[in-house]
Order: sequence, then structure tokens, then C-alpha cells
Amino acid sequence: MPGTARFPTSGVTCDRLVNRSTESSRLAVTITGVKYETVIGLEVHAQLLTQSKMFCACPCPSLQSLPNSTVCPVCLGMPGVLPVINRRAVELTIMTGLALNCQIPDEAKFDRKNYHYPDLMKGYQISQYDLPLCRDGWLEIDVQGRTQRIGITRVHLE
Repeated sequence: MPGTARFPTSGVTCDRLVNRSTESSRLAVTITGVKYETVIGLEVHAQLLTQSKMFCACPCPSLQSLPNSTVCPVCLGMPGVLPVINRRAVELTIMTGLALNCQIPDEAKFDRKNYHYPDLMKGYQISQYDLPLCRDGWLEIDVQGRTQRIGITRVHLE
């Protein structure tokens, strides 16, 4: 198709793309002469060390816990139960957001995302996307003696 840029599938290696990159190392030129901007996104997960689970008062299971001993109707997703957010988890998330220079909005929202995975017996996950606890932050790192700012889209709980 005219105007459609694609990476050739034969003979192009990362080394060749890097060797043809511009001075700023932000744009790479392929064999076809088309410029591409390298964008790398990371999704980083962390398990918070809290006393209880995220949406109920059940203690967090340990390796010593007996199977099915730290569950309640909320954990099981029983009809009519209402989850309660773990206050300490929210505090830790906001502290992380502040360390990453994020904006902390006045309101945040949790959504129920439905999944049909064999390891997700409830069939849903409570998560944030539209209104996370922290958003639009950044982290500065040193890259070959120069400071580079890395954007942070959001820090949220699920």
C-alpha cells in the first residue's frame, strides 16, 4: 500500500537499525529509508506488603497458610458482597506516585474487568484505568552521562 511503512523481514537486525540511527538516537532509519521512532513501554507490577488483601479484610496468605484458609465471600466474588479498599495499599501507591513525580488527582475510580481465564475463578478483576490514583509522572535516569526523563503514564492498583 502506498504510504505504509513496514520493516523488511529479511536482513535487518537490531545492530543495523542502531547503526543507522540519527544523532539523537531517537529515530532509526531502516533499509527502506523510512524513519521510525523507537518507543518502549514497560508495565511493571509490584506486590505490596500489606497485612490484608486488597479488597477485603482477609489476611494475606503465606507459604504456611492452609489451602482455602484465608478466603471470605468478597474473595470468592459471591453475589451481593461489596469490596472495601485496603487503605494501606492506597497510601503505598500514592507514596510511589509522589516518588515518581506524578499528579495525585482528587478522585480515583476502580472498574470491574471481566475475564474468562481458568486461573481467575471469579471471572473478573477489579482494576483502575480511566482514573488511577497517580498519573502523568516522570523519572529521571542517567544515560551515558546525560539525564533522560522517562514518562510515567499511571500508577494504579488492581
